[in-house]
Amino acid sequence: MSKTKSKTDKISSYNVGKIAIDIAMLFLGLIFVIGTIFGKGDEIAAVFVRIVGGALIVVGLLALINFLRNKEKTVFDWIVLVIGLSIAVMGILFIARPKPVIDVFNYIFGIIIVIYAIVIIIASVGTLRPAGAKYWWFSLLFGVIALALGILIVCFNFASKTLTVIIGITLVVGSIGGMANAILASQAKKEYKANKKILDDATYTVDSTAKADSGDDASADDGVKY
Repeated sequence: MSKTKSKTDKISSYNVGKIAIDIAMLFLGLIFVIGTIFGKGDEIAAVFVRIVGGALIVVGLLALINFLRNKEKTVFDWIVLVIGLSIAVMGILFIARPKPVIDVFNYIFGIIIVIYAIVIIIASVGTLRPAGAKYWWFSLLFGVIALALGILIVCFNFASKTLTVIIGITLVVGSIGGMANAILASQAKKEYKANKKILDDATYTVDSTAKADSGDDASADDGVKY
């Protein structure tokens, strides 16, 4: 496989469409930070947990509906139903009693952020840099910062307001790193296509000139008398 082929494969393998998730993370992070500044950190955290609980209930209901729609129930269907109902019960607990969830939320959130930051770092170093993307180090920088903040959240206990601010900042940093990856991947892909078009045009011109010269030589040979 050629070097240029491997580059375009690396660029295409990165899903630019995930930028929507990063935008949602950015707004959520800003809400956490701004809300805490105005003394609404605990309320925002409780609302966030309840929203997650509602999403879990929806997942459980979808599993139940899918189970009821299947005429023939297999063991796998029953397992999916049990898991779905368990998730729905967890969602109900999230809505009914968000405070205990908030108390352990830093561990759950920190682990998720650490995983997401590692994905950003791998994408910047393993995908964008080999593909020739400019400023690949920008997303790498924010990925490293998000990783450090995620570890900080998991390893240290902070006051609720401080924790909410740190979570908000971590969301903002992680979203910037993710959006940078998506934008840089898109630009690298456009640059590759533009450079490939220039190369194809140049190759076509050379081939056309060579064929024309070959045709002239053939005509000259036909005029030779023996």
